[in-house]
Amino acid sequence: MAGDFVSAARLWMDAGRARLQWQGLDAAEVCDAATGALYCWTQVRDRAEALAVGPELVGQLMALPLLDPDHLRLAELRLEALRTPDRSRSLHP
Repeated sequence: MAGDFVSAARLWMDAGRARLQWQGLDAAEVCDAATGALYCWTQVRDRAEALAVGPELVGQLMALPLLDPDHLRLAELRLEALRTPDRSRSLHP
C-alpha cells in the first residue's frame, strides 16, 4: 500500500477482525494487526481521512486486553487532537 496509509490501516484492521473470528483477543497475531493499523494511522496526514479511520481503530484497541496500553493512549490522544482543529496543527510539523 505504498504511501496509502488509510488503506493500509483499514487492511490491518480487517486482518485483525478476521483473526478474531478464529483466534482469541489475546492472540499475538491479533495484537500485531492492531499495532500495524495504529502505525499506518499515525502516518495519515489528512485530518478528515484520519478522523474517518480513528474511532474504529480506537474501538479495536480498547477491545484487546494484552495490547500495550501506550498504544491505546497514543490513539486516543491523536483522535482527541484531530477532533479539536486548533490542536490538530501540532500533529503536522
